[in-house]
Formats: sequence, C-alpha cells, structure tokens
Amino acid sequence: MMMITTGRMLRCVSLVSMVIFAVLVNECSSQHTVWDPVHASIKNDIAQGVELNAWCKSKNTDFGHHRIAYGDEFVWTFKINFWNTTLYWCKMWWTDVDGKYTEGSYAIYKAERDWDECQNECHYSVRRDGIYQNNYASDVSDLVYPWPK
Repeated sequence: MMMITTGRMLRCVSLVSMVIFAVLVNECSSQHTVWDPVHASIKNDIAQGVELNAWCKSKNTDFGHHRIAYGDEFVWTFKINFWNTTLYWCKMWWTDVDGKYTEGSYAIYKAERDWDECQNECHYSVRRDGIYQNNYASDVSDLVYPWPK
C-alpha cells in the first residue's frame, strides 16, 4: 500500500489549485473561448449593382455556390477543431458594371492565424480593392487579400 505524505499531498493540492486558478483567470479575462462557435460572414461591399459570387468550403463542409447582392452577406457558424487546424477556403468572383472580371481564391479562415485577429466573430468585407477582415482588438477592418492583378 502506498502512503502519501502530508508534504506530497500539499504539493498536489497546490498544483491543482494553481491550474484551476489559471483556467478561471483566463475565462474571466476573455469573453470568447476557442470552445465557443465562430460566426463568420462574407459581405458584398463592392458596389451598387455588382453581384459577388462565392464558393466556400472546408475539408468536411461544402457550402456550394452563393450569389451575394450588394450589401448582403453569406453567414456560417462552426467550431474550431481540437488541433486548431480548422480551415475554410473561398473562391470569389465578380464582374463590375464596366464588364471587368475579377477572381480570387483564398484561405478565408485559418484557425491558427485568425483567432487573434477576430476570435469568435470573423467578418469579411469584399471590396473593389480586396478582402478586409475585422480586427477584434482594434475594431478596424484590415486588408488581408488584395485582388490579383
């Protein structure tokens, strides 16, 4: 039979207490956690009368083709996987009122890259010069992907 000494017991209790304290501090200091669902959206901010086409998918989910009118958005919700490798890829294309065709394909959401940028609210604004992502910390949109030339 194994005996646990008082000193060993105190060290174990102290270690467990520190782990619980660290988890609680982390939970209290942030309103979002990686276990909460992520809400993502792609909004057409190109121009009045210009329709955005988007085909987004992950390894397991294919959302198919979406036509997004100016001012509208395509929205989806997901959870980040245990390995933090969740990835959504989108092909987007549009033709402006002058007939110029623009197309690009992007890793629109990558968990290991985007958690610090937008946490659980990742919104993308598609504009004439590229795709912007909201920045959680600064509440400003950053250009993340310019359209190919």
